[in-house]
Amino acid sequence: AALARTTRAGRRAFAEAERVLAEQGRTLPVLVQALGSNYGEYDYIAKNMRLHKALFEKGREADLAGTLVHELTHVVQHTQGVPSNALEMEIEAHLQDLDMLLELGLKPPPHTFARQALDALAESPKKFIALLQAAVPGTVFLGDSSFEDIDDQLEDDLAEHTRRAAHSKASAGLVPAIERDIDLLRTPEGRASYRAFSKRVLSLLRRRAKSASKSVSGL
Repeated sequence: AALARTTRAGRRAFAEAERVLAEQGRTLPVLVQALGSNYGEYDYIAKNMRLHKALFEKGREADLAGTLVHELTHVVQHTQGVPSNALEMEIEAHLQDLDMLLELGLKPPPHTFARQALDALAESPKKFIALLQAAVPGTVFLGDSSFEDIDDQLEDDLAEHTRRAAHSKASAGLVPAIERDIDLLRTPEGRASYRAFSKRVLSLLRRRAKSASKSVSGL
């Protein structure tokens, strides 16, 4: 946390998350666990954050800082009136993570997802989006879908998780979340909110991709 707060991206992520939590009158429990290949997760249903215990080993300070910035970005996003599994959330969170590393003067190590993300970003926004879509399949994305397409996708997701709910705690928790997303995007206000969020994030992506491309070409 200390390293993240030395950067503008980190301070912004902490400040915005702290503001949201204060407005909601809650704290954010943090669980340190073995998470396999994941560094961290924000559970918007259980309202907690999980961090991989390996991030607390000596020499992993930058990984921990980047993960905190990424997950705190998700904390804020889930209050901004967009579908809970929108790809735009992942796009923005990964860009914030990379911004923080840039401020620290660090480049992600080879063979890490962050390095793949940076390389894809330098190639094109399209490559960056494709990488994230492969990493988090099943997300909705207004960037290449209509609201009607997204409604159909969410209805399919709802049917699948409703079928599984009796035997899966995860699916049981997702059912009301998906129902809320469907209801949200069937209102003019919900569509306007998601449209504005998507437009802002994709504009940010184009700017960051242009900067990343220039940095690579200048090496």
